[in-house]
Amino acid sequence: MIAVFPCIRHRSFGDRFPSYLSGWSAFFLILVVWLPTGCTRFSHPEIQRDLAAEQMVAGLRQANADLTRFKCVGKITMSSSEQPAQSFRAAMAGQLPDRLRIDMFAPFGGSAGTVSSDGKHLFLVMHPSREYYKRRFGSGSLRRMIQINITVGDLLELLVGRIPMDEEFSARLTSDDTKAQTQLVLVDQWGRTRQRVTVDDTMHPVASEWFDSHQKPVYSLTVTGTQTVDGFVLPKRIDLSGASGERVSVTLDRYEANARFNENLFIPPPPSS
Repeated sequence: MIAVFPCIRHRSFGDRFPSYLSGWSAFFLILVVWLPTGCTRFSHPEIQRDLAAEQMVAGLRQANADLTRFKCVGKITMSSSEQPAQSFRAAMAGQLPDRLRIDMFAPFGGSAGTVSSDGKHLFLVMHPSREYYKRRFGSGSLRRMIQINITVGDLLELLVGRIPMDEEFSARLTSDDTKAQTQLVLVDQWGRTRQRVTVDDTMHPVASEWFDSHQKPVYSLTVTGTQTVDGFVLPKRIDLSGASGERVSVTLDRYEANARFNENLFIPPPPSS
């Protein structure tokens, strides 16, 4: 007897998969070829380096590099589109990178309020209502206190005569022909302008504007006058303006560079009952 076995057919690749999948194979092949070039459409634009601008940034960041602590007496004026201007005599102290205290005094005597940071918490003390607020430092934004979204670190930089500049941005130089001034423009990885710094003919900053990722103004700075204290060149007055009309002006009168003070200075106690 001869055993009869059914004929077993060896199927090819095409037999195992329906014919319509061959179209997908072509699609994937095209996709693989397209991806290396297609991804370039979503990559960051190449930003040419401006060595002169980078050198200026380095110089501005090194301004008053040895000044890390200070005390000063001055005047603070705050206003907004909804509130008239209020002016206070103020005593200020700071230690970089994140310790700051500003005591404001009422025009007719007595304390009006205190804004402070010890690097871990932000404090706001209101007089004569005896209100006392303490919250975690977080980003260090002073927006709730002075209505402008500037951080403690950035304000300290301004008070020691430096312009805050993000290290991640690229720099390029332009000129303002109408004012015969040089402008330093900082752009992000997508080429969007995020800050514009204006310097005078002595290369000292006189103004700066900051922009968000949509290139809308966040706040601006104007520096008026200079003074030299112990070899450090410092502003006489700084004016900060918010996008919605908020304004804070700080005049620096009696300035003590690298002053000594007790670390507890930056932790104001609650008002006594």
